[in-house]
Amino acid sequence: MSDPCLFHATLFGASASIDMLQGQQITTRTLYHQTWAIRLLNERLAQTEPVLNYGTLGAVIPLLYYNMVTLDRDSAVAHQKGLVKMLLATPQSFRADIGPLIAIVKVAMLSFACIYNMLPIWDCLSSELVRPNTILRNVVSRATLSNDESYLEKETTDAILDVYEAMSRLDHLVHADRCSISAEVERALSFATTSTWTDRAEYNHHLTPPERLNKCCQICCQLFWKMLRRQTYSQQTPNTTGNHEAKQLLKHLSKIEPLYWIRNAPEVFTWAAFTGAAVSEHRDARATFISKAGTILTAIDDEKLTLIRQGWRYFRLLKRLGGDDNPLADSGTDWYGSTGK
Repeated sequence: MSDPCLFHATLFGASASIDMLQGQQITTRTLYHQTWAIRLLNERLAQTEPVLNYGTLGAVIPLLYYNMVTLDRDSAVAHQKGLVKMLLATPQSFRADIGPLIAIVKVAMLSFACIYNMLPIWDCLSSELVRPNTILRNVVSRATLSNDESYLEKETTDAILDVYEAMSRLDHLVHADRCSISAEVERALSFATTSTWTDRAEYNHHLTPPERLNKCCQICCQLFWKMLRRQTYSQQTPNTTGNHEAKQLLKHLSKIEPLYWIRNAPEVFTWAAFTGAAVSEHRDARATFISKAGTILTAIDDEKLTLIRQGWRYFRLLKRLGGDDNPLADSGTDWYGSTGK
């Protein structure tokens, strides 16, 4: 790698990932590469004509991503603002030539939006033509149209179809007020699945990947209905959405090898990861789900980010249906503006 800035940023990203996987604080090795990457970036950008090339833009991404998933908000915001300014300062022809890198930038910005519950700072993921129920339709389609035997049990498929039906009736509410949402949610709850699934710890140690996949789908369905009940019964039962189910979902997601998800069920993985992020009330939990999603989805999604856009649309609506009053479209302006002071 001939670009020293990108070299240090890449090694920083790799070293930081190892630190996180090992559950330790930033190591000397990671700090060394981070320091050099930032120093070289500052030198390039301080020139009379800043050097805005592939290496410069690419070096910002691991810095942004690491600060984002470790919840260093101020640093993440600064890197994100700088990245957007650099992109806007480059000619359109240059951006067209670095398609894969732009896709990674979009993934990082979408991840930031999910963790901090806002729209992306750069309007790079406008997905209004994608319906929030699309990811569910694709989950069932892959399972039922596969040449191999379906990995979804009939009971699981029926539960997903119930969620799909409800989501199809509610997908126009992403910009609606709370009163309108509450009324529609009450009607949609008539489709609520009554099935209950056991989740015994001693049994779960011996699950096969298809069995764990079904567990993920079942938990996602349970969480969907719990989110809707939280909207309807928030005053009487403030803890309607259970953290226990979200932890179980994360456990089952992690127990399945990434290669299995990539080859067999990328749509299920997308749905599960964004469901887990949507129901998580704390940023650290959302960061865990989104970080896991990014690791696998960047390996399988196309440059148009088809799966990630579908997951994002589902995430946004599920947050609204669960009673999230945060106006996503308006939440970023003052915050980003304050970082420039």
